[in-house]
Amino acid sequence: MDTMTGNVMLIGWHGYECKKLEQRLRDQGLAFEYVSLENMAGMEKAAVALVRESGVDAPRLPRLEAFLESSGHLPTLLVGEGLMPEQVILATRLGALDVLTDPLCPEQLMKAIDEARAGCIDGDETDVLREDCPAILGTSAQILSVYKQLGVAASNDLNVLLTGETGVGKEVSAYCIHRHSSRARQPYVAINCTAIPEGLLEAELFGYTRGAYTNAVTDSVGRIESAHGGTLLLDEIGDMSLAFQAKLLRFLEDRQFHRLGDSEPRAADVRVIAATNRNLEQDVEAGRFRQDLYYRLSQLPIHIPPLRERPADVRPLLRAFVSDVNLNLGLRITDISEPAQAAAVAYHWPGNVRELKNAVYQAAVRTRVGSINGFSFPDGANRGDTHAETALTALIQRAIAGGRVKELLDEVEGLTLQSLLEAFAGNRSRVAEELGMSRNTLRARLRLHGLQMEQ
Repeated sequence: MDTMTGNVMLIGWHGYECKKLEQRLRDQGLAFEYVSLENMAGMEKAAVALVRESGVDAPRLPRLEAFLESSGHLPTLLVGEGLMPEQVILATRLGALDVLTDPLCPEQLMKAIDEARAGCIDGDETDVLREDCPAILGTSAQILSVYKQLGVAASNDLNVLLTGETGVGKEVSAYCIHRHSSRARQPYVAINCTAIPEGLLEAELFGYTRGAYTNAVTDSVGRIESAHGGTLLLDEIGDMSLAFQAKLLRFLEDRQFHRLGDSEPRAADVRVIAATNRNLEQDVEAGRFRQDLYYRLSQLPIHIPPLRERPADVRPLLRAFVSDVNLNLGLRITDISEPAQAAAVAYHWPGNVRELKNAVYQAAVRTRVGSINGFSFPDGANRGDTHAETALTALIQRAIAGGRVKELLDEVEGLTLQSLLEAFAGNRSRVAEELGMSRNTLRARLRLHGLQMEQ
């Protein structure tokens, strides 16, 4: 095969998937070459590498690790089958420019290759800590994007601002960043800024000396000193008073502070992650939050979308929490019935992933053995079709207000296709007939939404 400067290097591709990939690359006029990790001759002619992995070796990515170690700075894309969330984070931290999952969508693949060839995305090759992410947030495209951002955050020491509603997984995300960062073997310290009275927050965060105030009978190390060398999570940062915001800003500017009652400055080497369920940009405009502090905290902003905007995550989360409850409580839950799953998908989950987990635990304790057949939603929200219609109407209204109509249509189409595949046991002929479309059109739509199907 003729090679040329700017071709695509393929590592770890075998069997039928190779033929499909070859055709896609030829259709786009791209030259390609298969290479092995043992013999990477001709790498100087390559513009981008496609490395294939699976979830079998979780949480490691042995092929990607070995390739990046020997390939220098060649732009690299990871294509994976059955990848775990921690592998997506790890891939980004290692330096992969993007992570694509099977079955590949041709448009998405070509876009990623074009961006890599044009140098539109920067990677950062770093050492890796092979630790598992402590929990799962979901598997949808929206959450895959979040995992990639967590990987980027783990590869540097910039301040991170995690935003999202209560229960979406901000604390889990902060811990993932820490566990995959170069500070992973150092302390991880979290403080909830709303759980401590304003008058005690300074002493709790900065520490105090003996006699600094009534009942201060000994010197005390604050949370900042406790986190030295590691990571400090400032949870619910948006509820701090303006006066305390000024004190925090001074620390962020030079990483120096004073214990309460002490005039001697102290230094702390900490990576700061802040989290809030508030809209800080609006708070800045309203004068409730300092603009300079907002800019200092949001060097790397990461937004975690609410569960109602990613209903495709509900079923995978249900399965994950069933395994979790069996392990932690010693129960024998086998599955969740289809009607119960459908009701869970339709419900709007104002408490997000945290509420979903609690619902599974409560239902599991009631069931103990066998299949969970229903959940106890608040305010009669589990009343079947009426609630489903209400939830769908609310979802549409939010999409219109937020300018997300196209995204909503894509999500609804993906859920519809997934439900039909399950209803017809993966028979694509039946699904195509039900939808009144050709098998080729159905195949393209399934690939677009990343859905597997039986022959």
